[in-house]
Amino acid sequence: MASIREVAKRAGVAACTVSRVLNGTVAVSPETRQKIEKAMEELDYIPNELARGMFRRKAGIIAMLVPSIKHPFFASLADCIERKLYEQGYKLMLCSTSDDVEREREYLKFLKSNIVDGVIMAVSNLDKEDYEVFQKPMIMLDYDAAEKIPVVVSDHRMGGRLAAEEFIKNHCKYVIHLCNDEPASRVISYEAHLELEAVLKEQGIDSRKVEIRWNSFDFDGYFELARLILENYPEIDGVMAADMPAMAFLNAAQALGRKIPEEFRVVAYDGTYVVNMNPQKMTTIVQPIETISEKVVEVMMKLVDKEPIEVRDVRIPVSIRQGKTT
Repeated sequence: MASIREVAKRAGVAACTVSRVLNGTVAVSPETRQKIEKAMEELDYIPNELARGMFRRKAGIIAMLVPSIKHPFFASLADCIERKLYEQGYKLMLCSTSDDVEREREYLKFLKSNIVDGVIMAVSNLDKEDYEVFQKPMIMLDYDAAEKIPVVVSDHRMGGRLAAEEFIKNHCKYVIHLCNDEPASRVISYEAHLELEAVLKEQGIDSRKVEIRWNSFDFDGYFELARLILENYPEIDGVMAADMPAMAFLNAAQALGRKIPEEFRVVAYDGTYVVNMNPQKMTTIVQPIETISEKVVEVMMKLVDKEPIEVRDVRIPVSIRQGKTT
């Protein structure tokens, strides 16, 4: 492969001038730049990834911050976004914050000072000013943390309403729903729980939310929580929860001898691979990961190319997939 010195000799310039063009550190005349570009093409010179990014004014890298790469929904979403970005010629840099404020702040500081073209935020624990001053294209998922930053999110009110209608149809009397303990004003997915409560209340059905830190438990922890709740509150006949805790409730109810769905109904919320891990496949509110990923990448490409964004808050319709638990 050709070297910088060979490119410089072919272009009739100094090697340091070629380096300046690649690194973008010093302006050169259009004529000199054209000579260097022509020499690189003739010699089939390929600069390293960083220099190539500088040369074309783009790094070809999009970062994504997630609370945990172990969480089924975020793992599935990151996998799909990576594929969609690759189709556009971009690589994905995945950063797991463990839902830690300082870790998120450190990652944003690192990304602000390094070569990435944009950031996809699946976490939001900082103040809105921290995001507004980031100075690079940014998209929020499930968080409306700053007025100027685009949001791509599932229509969670629709999800809560579909779940409520399923419980009503199955004559439930007392429904619980597990939700994150983050402030409702920050987390858009909380709308699913508000809508669920409102629709059930209209029909005179009791409901109660159980607030937990979303990453507090592994599956065994969720199973133990479900077992304790069902043993102490036998009147509960329905539950809505994210896929993993929903599966734990299904297993716990079966272990306690509850007939599914005659005595106890389960509606999972997300639609990841977890819902198929029990032979009695769960009825599920499905967040369309493929469609969400497509929209996220579409909006990010517009931001990177400095094109206008028609809609700042994009809501993606969800659906209900019938299983054997309702």
